Amino acid sequence: MKFWIDTDIGGDIDDALALLLAMSYDDIEIVGVSTVFENTVARAKIAKKLLEMGNKPHVKVYAGIGQPFKATTVHNHRVDLVSYPKTYIPSLFDDVQIEDLGAIEALKQALEENDDLVVITLGALTNIAYLINSHPETAAKIKKLYIMGTAIWLNLNEFNISCDPEAADIVLNAPIPKAVISLDVTFKCQLNNEQIETLKQCDSELVKTVIAMNELWGEGMILHDPLTLSEAINENFVTYEPGNLKVELEGSYSRGKVINLMDFNWGRKPNPFLHISTAVKNEQFTEFFVKKIYYLNKRLLDDNI
Repeated sequence: MKFWIDTDIGGDIDDALALLLAMSYDDIEIVGVSTVFENTVARAKIAKKLLEMGNKPHVKVYAGIGQPFKATTVHNHRVDLVSYPKTYIPSLFDDVQIEDLGAIEALKQALEENDDLVVITLGALTNIAYLINSHPETAAKIKKLYIMGTAIWLNLNEFNISCDPEAADIVLNAPIPKAVISLDVTFKCQLNNEQIETLKQCDSELVKTVIAMNELWGEGMILHDPLTLSEAINENFVTYEPGNLKVELEGSYSRGKVINLMDFNWGRKPNPFLHISTAVKNEQFTEFFVKKIYYLNKRLLDDNI
């Protein structure tokens, strides 16, 4: 199984946790990693360093597009292309080398070389939208998109979509098979104190670094991105139904909100390329996640003996 991960790692700790989870699988290939939104070079350095710590230095990381299509602010905060992300640790990440090739061209090449590539998006959809606009025939080669984003039933403008509503609208309506894992289910997948303490007992350099990053994040561990990545590998924990999604592109407060046009107000037919999450086996998933990271930690320690 071959995967491409597009991430805004460096903010919410869940992106780093998702990368840990990806490295815990022995039977998948991470073809490449790209970064998106704001300072994508800094984000790429974080991802590359974690991959190196996880004994996967061969996985290439590419900085993607930091500037959204139109947005200059997100949730009343100005888009900042220069500052480090919140969980960036200069002493660890400053000297990391990433690829010179841009993320769009790298993903294009990967799709041309791999017929069965699944793309997992854990941040804004800017990179994928640019790929669809500039290389539609290549984008159509994506086997399936797994998208962390939206809040269908919650009254929220979810962050990833709000970072670039125009990009999200392009991707959600593109003729590419996709599963959308929304806040409606991911909010239910929060590690409890005991589970976090279990992770803190891990003593590999990799897991210890992510724990240190989480101290900078300081807001707990909700597994938005790990759940999305897990579903891309094997749809074990989430239930889906057809949907037809439209992103609101106007409005002072509603911009970035996603509407399911199949509701009783709009009555649209389902989008044949799109399924949305409706339920999650949250307790089973959080237990599964902790076990996978514990396994990864043990394997790394054994490899370094």
